[in-house]
Amino acid sequence: MNFIKAFTSTSLILLFSSFAVAQVSVTFKLSPAGNFIGTTSDVKGAVKVQGTKISAENIVVNLKTLKTGIELRDKHTQDKLETAKFPEAVLISATGENGKGTGKVKIRGIEKPISGTYVIKGDKVEATFPLKLSDYKVEGTKYMGVGVKDELTVVAILPVQK
Repeated sequence: MNFIKAFTSTSLILLFSSFAVAQVSVTFKLSPAGNFIGTTSDVKGAVKVQGTKISAENIVVNLKTLKTGIELRDKHTQDKLETAKFPEAVLISATGENGKGTGKVKIRGIEKPISGTYVIKGDKVEATFPLKLSDYKVEGTKYMGVGVKDELTVVAILPVQK
């Protein structure tokens, strides 16, 4: 069953990435098992590529447009992220070389360092990195042991700046 979920999730990300100019997908892992994906194409910004090095600044993601496929879950996600008060996540800056990178992200007014991996795919860069909800003071995601785990996986597909 987990193979089917992983295959479906990966297939959706690849399908969306082939059509969208920019997209961010967040995999929310569930406790005790499973996951769901939130996706938005309301992403502004691009990545600079110079040889084996990349850099990006002020990539803005509209969290209010993050969709999971279920309206009630979308509402709960919006409520927990407090998108009425903090509508955007911002990649303040990032640099990378040879497929590995670091940067700084601002979510809910809190800036934290990140690190992850990336792949250059033609005119797009696909970056993957983990985030912890607790780093951004997102609380109340579990009830009696059931809910969203603390660590998320973010996949950002961004255009290369021309």
